[in-house]
Amino acid sequence: MQSLHDTHVKLLAFDILSLIPSSSHPNTVIRKGTHILSCAETLDIVTFWEHKSDRFLKFTIDDGTGCIPCVIWLNQLTSPYFSRRCPPDVRRIAEVAKSFATVVQIGVLVRVRGKVGVYRGNVQLTVVDVVVERDPNAEIVHEGGRSESISTKVGFDEGGGGGF
Repeated sequence: MQSLHDTHVKLLAFDILSLIPSSSHPNTVIRKGTHILSCAETLDIVTFWEHKSDRFLKFTIDDGTGCIPCVIWLNQLTSPYFSRRCPPDVRRIAEVAKSFATVVQIGVLVRVRGKVGVYRGNVQLTVVDVVVERDPNAEIVHEGGRSESISTKVGFDEGGGGGF
């Protein structure tokens, strides 16, 4: 089984939403029994967001093939998960997360990279990086990059373009 652990693979929403949890590899997902994925990158438009102050920002992005649920955690300063880490590092992580949360607005084209996971039975991206895309041609270029990166770099050969 080929592993793409910690590699941000460019995917369409349809591809991300069709990933299934791996029973043998925790915190990873698997596609059609051949590749193990843990991270993905996509370029989509924000269509929904819900902000819970100092807890999380939940938002949905849509590229026309589906809507991907995403979450940016904002609770680094109060979470027990970060209690063993160096306080200046935790403060910096919290600042970066808050800066990511400020760029997410409905109708904005964003490039999102994150960890693929499952929450309440649904695939979601836990965001590690989000950037507003200002180039109007970026979507077209990204579409071509997804096609090339998936079929050539990953080795999928199912015909057609744009995804698995």
